[in-house]
Amino acid sequence: MFSMIQAKKLALPVIGLCAALSFSSCSDDDNASPNSGPFVVSMAIQGSNNTFTYYTAPFSDVMGAPLTAEGKGIEQPGYFDFTQIGSTIYSIGGLDNVNVLGISKSATGELQQVGNTSFANSISDIIQADANTLVAVEMNATSNLVKFHTINANTVKVISTKQHPVSDLTTLSAPFYSGMRISGNHLFLSYYISNPSTFVTPYTDEAEIAVYSYPDLVFQKVIKDTRTGPVGGFNTKTGLTKDEQGNLYVLSNSNPANGYSQSTKKGAILRIANGQTTFDQNYFFDVEAATGGKNIGHLKYLSNGKALAEVNAEVNSTQKIWADGPYKTAIVDFNAKTVTYINGMPQHAGGGRRLAALQDGNFVYMAIPENNKVYVYKIDIQNHTATRGAEVQASFVAGFSKL
Repeated sequence: MFSMIQAKKLALPVIGLCAALSFSSCSDDDNASPNSGPFVVSMAIQGSNNTFTYYTAPFSDVMGAPLTAEGKGIEQPGYFDFTQIGSTIYSIGGLDNVNVLGISKSATGELQQVGNTSFANSISDIIQADANTLVAVEMNATSNLVKFHTINANTVKVISTKQHPVSDLTTLSAPFYSGMRISGNHLFLSYYISNPSTFVTPYTDEAEIAVYSYPDLVFQKVIKDTRTGPVGGFNTKTGLTKDEQGNLYVLSNSNPANGYSQSTKKGAILRIANGQTTFDQNYFFDVEAATGGKNIGHLKYLSNGKALAEVNAEVNSTQKIWADGPYKTAIVDFNAKTVTYINGMPQHAGGGRRLAALQDGNFVYMAIPENNKVYVYKIDIQNHTATRGAEVQASFVAGFSKL
Protein backbone atom coordinates (compact mmCIF):
# COMPACT_ATOMS: atom_id res chain seq x y z
CA MET A 1 0.00 0.00 0.00
CA PHE A 2 1.18 3.50 -0.83
CA SER A 3 2.57 5.17 2.29
CA MET A 4 3.41 8.70 3.39
CA ILE A 5 7.09 7.85 3.30
CA GLN A 6 6.75 6.81 -0.34
CA ALA A 7 4.92 10.08 -1.02
CA LYS A 8 8.01 12.00 0.08
CA LYS A 9 10.47 9.79 -1.82
CA LEU A 10 8.56 8.76 -4.95
CA ALA A 11 10.34 9.47 -8.25
CA LEU A 12 8.52 10.22 -11.49
CA PRO A 13 9.73 7.98 -14.32
CA VAL A 14 7.31 7.11 -17.10
CA ILE A 15 5.65 3.70 -16.75
CA GLY A 16 2.25 2.33 -17.65
CA LEU A 17 0.00 -0.37 -18.88
CA CYS A 18 0.07 1.20 -22.31
CA ALA A 19 2.72 3.33 -23.94
CA ALA A 20 2.12 7.03 -23.29
CA LEU A 21 4.11 10.11 -22.40
CA SER A 22 1.15 12.34 -21.61
CA PHE A 23 -2.61 12.20 -21.25
CA SER A 24 -3.91 9.43 -23.49
CA SER A 25 -6.56 6.78 -23.85
CA CYS A 26 -5.45 3.29 -22.86
CA SER A 27 -7.55 1.78 -25.60
CA ASP A 28 -5.72 -0.21 -28.25
CA ASP A 29 -8.33 0.81 -30.82
CA ASP A 30 -8.65 4.52 -31.50
CA ASN A 31 -11.99 3.83 -33.20
CA ALA A 32 -13.46 1.94 -30.24
CA SER A 33 -16.74 3.13 -28.80
CA PRO A 34 -16.26 5.68 -26.02
CA ASN A 35 -16.12 4.18 -22.54
CA SER A 36 -18.86 5.57 -20.38
CA GLY A 37 -20.43 5.31 -16.96
CA PRO A 38 -21.27 7.81 -14.23
CA PHE A 39 -18.62 6.61 -11.77
CA VAL A 40 -15.03 7.67 -12.36
CA VAL A 41 -12.24 5.97 -10.44
CA SER A 42 -8.61 7.11 -10.47
CA MET A 43 -6.53 3.99 -9.89
CA ALA A 44 -2.82 3.81 -9.12
CA ILE A 45 -0.79 0.90 -10.49
CA GLN A 46 2.61 0.29 -8.97
CA GLY A 47 5.44 -0.57 -11.32
CA SER A 48 9.11 -1.19 -10.74
CA ASN A 49 11.29 0.89 -8.40
CA ASN A 50 8.27 2.20 -6.45
CA THR A 51 6.95 4.12 -9.46
CA PHE A 52 3.24 4.57 -10.09
CA THR A 53 0.98 5.27 -13.03
CA TYR A 54 -2.54 6.58 -12.53
CA TYR A 55 -5.51 5.53 -14.68
CA THR A 56 -8.72 7.54 -14.48
CA ALA A 57 -11.52 5.43 -15.94
CA PRO A 58 -15.34 5.47 -16.09
CA PHE A 59 -17.56 2.67 -14.79
CA SER A 60 -21.31 2.10 -14.92
CA ASP A 61 -21.23 0.06 -11.70
CA VAL A 62 -18.75 -0.16 -8.84
CA MET A 63 -20.43 -2.85 -6.77
CA GLY A 64 -20.21 -5.87 -9.08
CA ALA A 65 -17.50 -7.02 -11.48
CA PRO A 66 -13.84 -6.16 -10.79
CA LEU A 67 -12.77 -2.65 -11.83
CA THR A 68 -9.82 -2.61 -14.19
CA ALA A 69 -8.11 0.17 -16.13
CA GLU A 70 -7.23 -2.12 -19.02
CA GLY A 71 -8.50 -0.76 -22.33
CA LYS A 72 -10.06 2.41 -20.94
CA GLY A 73 -9.48 5.74 -19.31
CA ILE A 74 -6.76 8.39 -19.13
CA GLU A 75 -3.20 7.53 -18.17
CA GLN A 76 -0.80 9.68 -16.13
CA PRO A 77 2.62 8.44 -15.06
CA GLY A 78 4.08 10.06 -11.94
CA TYR A 79 2.38 11.26 -8.76
CA PHE A 80 -1.08 12.85 -8.77
CA ASP A 81 -3.79 13.95 -6.39
CA PHE A 82 -7.43 14.12 -7.55
CA THR A 83 -10.28 16.34 -6.43
CA GLN A 84 -13.68 16.84 -8.05
CA ILE A 85 -15.14 20.35 -8.20
CA GLY A 86 -18.43 20.64 -10.05
CA SER A 87 -18.35 18.60 -13.26
CA THR A 88 -14.56 18.50 -13.51
CA ILE A 89 -11.95 16.33 -11.83
CA TYR A 90 -8.73 18.25 -11.20
CA SER A 91 -5.55 16.21 -11.36
CA ILE A 92 -2.85 17.92 -9.29
CA GLY A 93 0.75 16.89 -9.91
CA GLY A 94 2.95 16.35 -6.87
CA LEU A 95 6.62 16.02 -5.98
CA ASP A 96 8.50 17.03 -9.16
CA ASN A 97 5.31 17.27 -11.22
CA VAL A 98 4.10 20.88 -11.39
CA ASN A 99 1.11 20.51 -13.74
CA VAL A 100 -2.61 20.78 -13.05
CA LEU A 101 -5.04 19.26 -15.55
CA GLY A 102 -8.79 18.91 -15.72
CA ILE A 103 -10.73 15.76 -16.60
CA SER A 104 -14.34 16.05 -17.75
CA LYS A 105 -16.78 14.21 -19.99
CA SER A 106 -17.42 14.90 -23.64
CA ALA A 107 -20.91 15.04 -25.16
CA THR A 108 -20.53 11.35 -26.03
CA GLY A 109 -19.63 10.42 -22.46
CA GLU A 110 -15.92 9.87 -23.00
CA LEU A 111 -13.38 11.23 -20.54
CA GLN A 112 -11.36 14.11 -21.94
CA GLN A 113 -8.57 16.42 -20.85
CA VAL A 114 -9.38 20.05 -20.07
CA GLY A 115 -6.43 22.42 -19.88
CA ASN A 116 -2.87 21.80 -18.76
CA THR A 117 -1.17 24.47 -16.64
CA SER A 118 2.31 24.40 -15.10
CA PHE A 119 3.50 26.20 -11.98
CA ALA A 120 6.86 27.03 -10.44
CA ASN A 121 6.26 24.43 -7.71
CA SER A 122 3.71 21.70 -7.16
CA ILE A 123 0.30 23.01 -6.13
CA SER A 124 -0.68 22.07 -2.58
CA ASP A 125 -4.44 22.20 -3.22
CA ILE A 126 -7.27 23.67 -5.28
CA ILE A 127 -10.66 24.78 -3.97
CA GLN A 128 -13.78 26.31 -5.50
CA ALA A 129 -14.39 30.04 -5.16
CA ASP A 130 -17.50 30.19 -7.36
CA ALA A 131 -19.01 28.37 -10.34
CA ASN A 132 -16.30 29.61 -12.70
CA THR A 133 -13.36 30.30 -10.42
CA LEU A 134 -10.87 28.21 -8.48
CA VAL A 135 -8.14 29.19 -6.05
CA ALA A 136 -4.92 27.17 -5.88
CA VAL A 137 -2.21 27.57 -3.26
CA GLU A 138 1.48 26.97 -3.84
CA MET A 139 3.42 26.25 -0.62
CA ASN A 140 6.87 24.75 -0.88
CA ALA A 141 8.96 23.97 2.21
CA THR A 142 12.06 25.41 0.54
CA SER A 143 10.36 28.62 -0.63
CA ASN A 144 9.91 31.82 1.35
CA LEU A 145 6.69 32.62 -0.52
CA VAL A 146 3.07 31.54 -0.32
CA LYS A 147 1.40 31.97 -3.73
CA PHE A 148 -2.32 32.05 -4.47
CA HIS A 149 -3.41 31.47 -8.07
CA THR A 150 -6.90 32.40 -9.23
CA ILE A 151 -7.83 29.94 -11.99
CA ASN A 152 -10.56 29.78 -14.61
CA ALA A 153 -12.44 26.59 -13.72
CA ASN A 154 -13.41 25.91 -17.34
CA THR A 155 -10.03 26.33 -19.03
CA VAL A 156 -7.73 25.60 -16.05
CA LYS A 157 -5.79 28.75 -16.95
CA VAL A 158 -4.36 31.16 -14.38
CA ILE A 159 -6.21 34.48 -14.17
CA SER A 160 -4.00 36.14 -11.56
CA THR A 161 -1.38 35.37 -8.93
CA LYS A 162 -0.79 36.93 -5.52
CA GLN A 163 2.25 36.10 -3.41
CA HIS A 164 3.04 36.69 0.25
CA PRO A 165 6.10 36.09 2.41
CA VAL A 166 6.11 32.98 4.58
CA SER A 167 7.08 35.32 7.43
CA ASP A 168 3.44 36.45 7.52
CA LEU A 169 2.66 32.97 8.85
CA THR A 170 5.71 32.09 10.92
CA THR A 171 9.40 32.68 11.52
CA LEU A 172 9.78 29.12 12.84
CA SER A 173 11.00 26.47 10.40
CA ALA A 174 8.57 25.76 7.52
CA PRO A 175 4.77 25.88 7.30
CA PHE A 176 3.24 22.76 5.75
CA TYR A 177 -0.15 23.07 4.07
CA SER A 178 -3.12 21.35 5.73
CA GLY A 179 -6.30 23.04 4.47
CA MET A 180 -7.93 26.01 2.72
CA ARG A 181 -11.47 27.33 2.50
CA ILE A 182 -13.24 30.50 1.42
CA SER A 183 -16.07 31.76 3.60
CA GLY A 184 -17.71 35.08 2.87
CA ASN A 185 -15.08 37.66 2.00
CA HIS A 186 -12.17 35.80 3.58
CA LEU A 187 -9.85 32.95 2.65
CA PHE A 188 -8.60 30.80 5.53
CA LEU A 189 -5.35 28.85 5.22
CA SER A 190 -4.39 26.21 7.81
CA TYR A 191 -0.88 24.89 8.30
CA TYR A 192 1.46 23.25 10.78
CA ILE A 193 5.17 23.79 11.43
CA SER A 194 7.64 21.06 10.47
CA ASN A 195 11.35 20.81 9.77
CA PRO A 196 11.62 20.49 5.95
CA SER A 197 14.60 18.13 6.21
CA THR A 198 13.74 15.88 9.15
CA PHE A 199 9.93 16.41 9.25
CA VAL A 200 10.18 16.84 13.02
CA THR A 201 7.29 18.89 14.49
CA PRO A 202 8.59 20.67 17.60
CA TYR A 203 5.72 23.19 17.88
CA THR A 204 2.46 21.46 18.81
CA ASP A 205 0.95 23.71 21.50
CA GLU A 206 -1.55 25.70 19.43
CA ALA A 207 -3.69 25.82 16.32
CA GLU A 208 -2.81 28.47 13.72
CA ILE A 209 -4.74 29.73 10.69
CA ALA A 210 -3.82 32.55 8.34
CA VAL A 211 -6.64 34.86 7.24
CA TYR A 212 -6.66 36.69 3.89
CA SER A 213 -9.26 38.93 2.32
CA TYR A 214 -11.10 37.55 -0.68
CA PRO A 215 -11.16 38.12 -3.63
CA ASP A 216 -8.18 40.52 -3.42
CA LEU A 217 -6.15 38.03 -1.32
CA VAL A 218 -4.53 40.54 1.00
CA PHE A 219 -3.00 39.10 4.18
CA GLN A 220 -4.99 40.09 7.29
CA LYS A 221 -3.68 38.17 10.30
CA VAL A 222 -2.89 34.81 11.90
CA ILE A 223 -5.39 33.55 14.45
CA LYS A 224 -4.33 31.12 17.19
CA ASP A 225 -6.00 28.88 19.76
CA THR A 226 -4.21 27.11 22.60
CA ARG A 227 -7.10 24.74 23.44
CA THR A 228 -5.70 22.22 20.97
CA GLY A 229 -2.65 21.65 18.76
CA PRO A 230 -1.77 22.29 15.09
CA VAL A 231 -4.36 21.96 12.34
CA GLY A 232 -4.43 18.99 9.96
CA GLY A 233 -1.61 16.66 9.01
CA PHE A 234 0.75 15.62 6.25
CA ASN A 235 -1.01 15.35 2.87
CA THR A 236 -4.51 14.98 4.36
CA LYS A 237 -5.70 18.42 3.13
CA THR A 238 -8.67 18.34 5.52
CA GLY A 239 -7.64 20.72 8.28
CA LEU A 240 -10.58 22.96 7.35
CA THR A 241 -14.15 21.90 6.56
CA LYS A 242 -17.03 24.22 5.62
CA ASP A 243 -20.75 23.58 6.14
CA GLU A 244 -23.73 24.95 4.21
CA GLN A 245 -23.96 28.01 6.47
CA GLY A 246 -20.34 28.98 5.89
CA ASN A 247 -19.12 27.86 9.32
CA LEU A 248 -15.60 26.44 9.30
CA TYR A 249 -14.65 23.39 11.37
CA VAL A 250 -10.99 23.06 12.26
CA LEU A 251 -9.49 19.60 12.80
CA SER A 252 -6.50 19.13 15.10
CA ASN A 253 -4.95 15.78 16.03
CA SER A 254 -1.11 15.85 16.17
CA ASN A 255 -1.21 12.22 15.02
CA PRO A 256 2.17 10.51 14.63
CA ALA A 257 0.43 8.46 11.91
CA ASN A 258 -0.15 11.73 10.03
CA GLY A 259 3.34 13.16 10.34
CA TYR A 260 3.78 14.48 13.89
CA SER A 261 6.88 13.68 15.93
CA GLN A 262 5.12 14.70 19.15
CA SER A 263 1.67 15.46 20.55
CA THR A 264 1.22 17.91 23.41
CA LYS A 265 -2.45 18.89 23.20
CA LYS A 266 -5.70 16.96 23.10
CA GLY A 267 -7.12 16.30 19.63
CA ALA A 268 -10.23 18.36 18.95
CA ILE A 269 -12.39 20.23 16.45
CA LEU A 270 -12.74 24.01 16.72
CA ARG A 271 -15.11 26.34 14.87
CA ILE A 272 -14.92 29.68 13.10
CA ALA A 273 -18.47 30.98 12.74
CA ASN A 274 -19.62 32.34 9.41
CA GLY A 275 -18.67 36.00 9.05
CA GLN A 276 -16.07 35.82 11.81
CA THR A 277 -12.29 35.75 11.66
CA THR A 278 -11.68 34.42 15.17
CA PHE A 279 -12.11 31.03 16.80
CA ASP A 280 -15.50 30.51 18.45
CA GLN A 281 -14.64 30.26 22.15
CA ASN A 282 -18.06 28.73 22.84
CA TYR A 283 -17.38 25.71 20.63
CA PHE A 284 -15.01 22.85 21.46
CA PHE A 285 -15.51 19.30 20.18
CA ASP A 286 -13.41 17.01 22.37
CA VAL A 287 -12.72 14.26 19.81
CA GLU A 288 -10.70 12.14 22.21
CA ALA A 289 -13.58 12.10 24.71
CA ALA A 290 -15.97 10.99 21.96
CA THR A 291 -13.69 8.22 20.71
CA GLY A 292 -12.08 6.89 23.87
CA GLY A 293 -8.75 8.63 23.36
CA LYS A 294 -8.52 8.27 19.56
CA ASN A 295 -8.20 10.98 16.92
CA ILE A 296 -9.54 11.72 13.45
CA GLY A 297 -7.07 11.55 10.56
CA HIS A 298 -9.37 12.51 7.66
CA LEU A 299 -12.70 14.34 7.26
CA LYS A 300 -15.03 14.72 4.28
CA TYR A 301 -18.02 16.98 4.73
CA LEU A 302 -21.38 15.47 3.75
CA SER A 303 -24.34 17.68 4.72
CA ASN A 304 -26.42 18.93 7.64
CA GLY A 305 -23.44 19.27 9.94
CA LYS A 306 -22.15 15.74 9.37
CA ALA A 307 -18.92 14.45 7.88
CA LEU A 308 -17.34 11.14 6.97
CA ALA A 309 -14.34 10.48 9.18
CA GLU A 310 -11.40 8.13 9.31
CA VAL A 311 -10.71 7.58 13.02
CA ASN A 312 -7.39 6.17 14.18
CA ALA A 313 -7.73 2.78 15.85
CA GLU A 314 -4.83 3.59 18.16
CA VAL A 315 -4.12 6.42 20.58
CA ASN A 316 -1.32 8.83 19.69
CA SER A 317 1.18 7.26 22.07
CA THR A 318 1.06 3.91 20.25
CA GLN A 319 0.67 5.06 16.64
CA LYS A 320 3.31 4.13 14.12
CA ILE A 321 4.90 7.24 12.61
CA TRP A 322 3.74 7.98 9.02
CA ALA A 323 1.40 4.95 9.04
CA ASP A 324 -1.78 6.89 8.17
CA GLY A 325 -3.88 4.42 10.10
CA PRO A 326 -5.11 1.87 10.85
CA TYR A 327 -8.55 3.47 10.63
CA LYS A 328 -12.16 2.83 11.53
CA THR A 329 -14.71 4.72 9.41
CA ALA A 330 -17.34 6.82 11.16
CA ILE A 331 -19.86 9.64 10.79
CA VAL A 332 -19.05 12.77 12.78
CA ASP A 333 -21.83 15.13 13.84
CA PHE A 334 -20.40 18.61 14.42
CA ASN A 335 -23.54 19.85 16.16
CA ALA A 336 -24.17 16.90 18.48
CA LYS A 337 -20.39 16.38 18.90
CA THR A 338 -20.69 12.64 18.35
CA VAL A 339 -18.74 9.97 16.46
CA THR A 340 -20.75 6.98 15.16
CA TYR A 341 -18.81 4.08 13.65
CA ILE A 342 -19.89 2.33 10.44
CA ASN A 343 -20.98 -1.30 10.85
CA GLY A 344 -19.63 -3.70 8.23
CA MET A 345 -16.60 -1.55 7.41
CA PRO A 346 -13.38 -3.36 8.38
CA GLN A 347 -10.46 -1.65 10.05
CA HIS A 348 -8.04 -0.64 7.32
CA ALA A 349 -4.90 1.26 6.36
CA GLY A 350 -4.98 4.75 4.91
CA GLY A 351 -3.36 5.84 1.68
CA GLY A 352 -1.03 8.57 2.89
CA ARG A 353 -2.97 11.16 0.92
CA ARG A 354 -6.27 12.99 0.54
CA LEU A 355 -9.25 10.74 1.36
CA ALA A 356 -10.72 9.42 -1.91
CA ALA A 357 -14.45 9.15 -1.25
CA LEU A 358 -17.59 9.99 -3.22
CA GLN A 359 -20.90 11.08 -1.74
CA ASP A 360 -23.89 10.14 -3.87
CA GLY A 361 -27.09 11.05 -2.04
CA ASN A 362 -27.40 8.98 1.14
CA PHE A 363 -24.41 6.85 0.22
CA VAL A 364 -20.65 7.25 0.23
CA TYR A 365 -18.34 5.14 -1.94
CA MET A 366 -14.72 4.60 -1.02
CA ALA A 367 -12.09 1.94 -1.65
CA ILE A 368 -9.95 0.39 1.08
CA PRO A 369 -7.24 -2.29 1.25
CA GLU A 370 -8.37 -5.64 2.57
CA ASN A 371 -6.47 -8.96 2.60
CA ASN A 372 -3.90 -7.70 0.08
CA LYS A 373 -6.62 -6.55 -2.30
CA VAL A 374 -8.59 -3.32 -2.75
CA TYR A 375 -12.39 -3.25 -2.50
CA VAL A 376 -15.09 -0.62 -2.93
CA TYR A 377 -17.41 -0.13 0.03
CA LYS A 378 -20.83 1.50 -0.21
CA ILE A 379 -21.68 3.28 3.04
CA ASP A 380 -25.25 4.06 4.06
CA ILE A 381 -24.75 7.30 5.97
CA GLN A 382 -28.21 7.21 7.52
CA ASN A 383 -28.10 3.65 8.86
CA HIS A 384 -24.33 3.64 9.50
CA THR A 385 -23.81 0.39 7.60
CA ALA A 386 -21.50 -0.62 4.75
CA THR A 387 -21.62 -3.19 1.95
CA ARG A 388 -18.58 -4.49 0.11
CA GLY A 389 -18.63 -4.02 -3.67
CA ALA A 390 -16.22 -4.54 -6.53
CA GLU A 391 -12.59 -5.44 -6.28
CA VAL A 392 -10.37 -2.71 -7.71
CA GLN A 393 -7.46 -4.15 -9.65
CA ALA A 394 -4.96 -1.51 -8.59
CA SER A 395 -2.46 -0.74 -5.87
CA PHE A 396 -4.80 1.89 -4.40
CA VAL A 397 -7.55 4.33 -5.38
CA ALA A 398 -6.45 7.97 -5.57
CA GLY A 399 -9.79 9.48 -6.62
CA PHE A 400 -13.48 8.51 -6.56
CA SER A 401 -15.85 10.72 -8.53
CA LYS A 402 -19.14 10.85 -10.42
CA LEU A 403 -19.62 12.86 -13.62
